[in-house]
Amino acid sequence: MSGGHTRFRSEIAGPRERGVEFGETWRDRVAATVDGYRELFARGGVRDLHTAGTRVLLAVETWAPYLADEIRGIADGAGLPAETIAAVNARTEILASTRTGGECSTIVALRDGDEQPVAAQNWDWYAGHAANWLEWEIPYPDGRRTTTLTEYGIVGKIGVNDRGVGCLFNILHHRADTGTHGVPVHVVARRLLDEADTVTDALRVIGRAPVSASTTITVVGGRRAGRSAVAAELWPEGPGHVLPDPDGLLLHTNHFLSRPGADGDTEPRTDPDTLVRYEVLRRTLHGRGRDLAVGDALAALADHSGGVCVHAPEGRADAFQTLAAVRIDFTTCGLDIHLGPPCRTRGN
Repeated sequence: MSGGHTRFRSEIAGPRERGVEFGETWRDRVAATVDGYRELFARGGVRDLHTAGTRVLLAVETWAPYLADEIRGIADGAGLPAETIAAVNARTEILASTRTGGECSTIVALRDGDEQPVAAQNWDWYAGHAANWLEWEIPYPDGRRTTTLTEYGIVGKIGVNDRGVGCLFNILHHRADTGTHGVPVHVVARRLLDEADTVTDALRVIGRAPVSASTTITVVGGRRAGRSAVAAELWPEGPGHVLPDPDGLLLHTNHFLSRPGADGDTEPRTDPDTLVRYEVLRRTLHGRGRDLAVGDALAALADHSGGVCVHAPEGRADAFQTLAAVRIDFTTCGLDIHLGPPCRTRGN
């Protein structure tokens, strides 16, 4: 794993106790993350986090009660209202009604023979949030382990489990997105990492999630989990599914690739950079699904010609930047995280 970012391993504990430990350990960072999102939400006209968070907690309690307990534990440990932490977990849902711009580019190559898949992405988000994320390892009493790159106070995002099932994340926008009454997509990602032994298991978890905002969760299995990949495009009337091409290459940016979700996609009109990034990656990596090397995938993510590698203008905390390039390492069932825009890691 690359250096430069924070790693935290929880003690083996129940959901609420695990949350309290996290909240107490990272009280200041959780508070900073909450403040950052409070400002983002206010820009979009959302200031009542109590009402939004109450709806979110009810949805999570119904669908994944143990994660509702964990959210309450984080809040207790950090000295914040549970509704506030729940609202931050629903940041995608709250921001669905506002424009946040395009973000994130994903590459998966299943490869041939005994090779493990290559699965990597750029995580692009506001430059002002660059210090508000970590790599969190969560062990369970039965021996399971989930590792996730996530933001302080949010239960999950990009990640992998000890059985070799991983997920990558790309936000989407659809005209059917409706706010905070559904299960947050970050909660969906965490539950599939906790539960899935195979890609099929993960897709079942996703298919049972009543969501109210749109996101692509690309599920990838290493050799132990069947070496397969499917991009699940979540939206309120979905999900839709995208398969790798015949060579085993699967790419995703921030527009829908499946029908009927694509019919209500708002991203190509409001943030067409998603189309350019997808085209650049497709042109660069065409025909490489069987033999793509890790270094070639990271080089593609470091490319500037189509805006794949994103840099915020100096002093612009409100502009997007690639906060991390993340690769799922299926050999170790861990994450290889490169801090900041990947071109800096490569010395470009």
